[in-house]
Amino acid sequence: MNTILENIRLLAVNERITISKLEQVIGASKGVLSRAISNNSDIQAKWILKIVEKYPQYSCEWLLKSEGPMIMGANDENYHSDINQNEDEKSYKSLAESRKETIESLQKVIFLLEKQVPDNEKK
Repeated sequence: MNTILENIRLLAVNERITISKLEQVIGASKGVLSRAISNNSDIQAKWILKIVEKYPQYSCEWLLKSEGPMIMGANDENYHSDINQNEDEKSYKSLAESRKETIESLQKVIFLLEKQVPDNEKK
């Protein structure tokens, strides 16, 4: 298997995602990467660029030529980055807090509207 395809496969393994999920993340059609890997054929440069954009923690030197560490700033090629997971956790916490505030605000509005209902029924 050519170096780039093998490294794309290793990137997916390191990210603990399937090749299909990687295709989805980079916006490629289903099978673009998996067919290239299974047929040992070339892929378009735009997909490599998308991988580099979506996974900036991975070294371009490693991805293209298998030179240096897989993860920039890491000495161990088997290092697993938890950057995406930490960002996801922060996003979910922020979203949960925002939704909690929205719910509390809506509960106050409902309470005030319920107080107005008897007054409007009298009129």
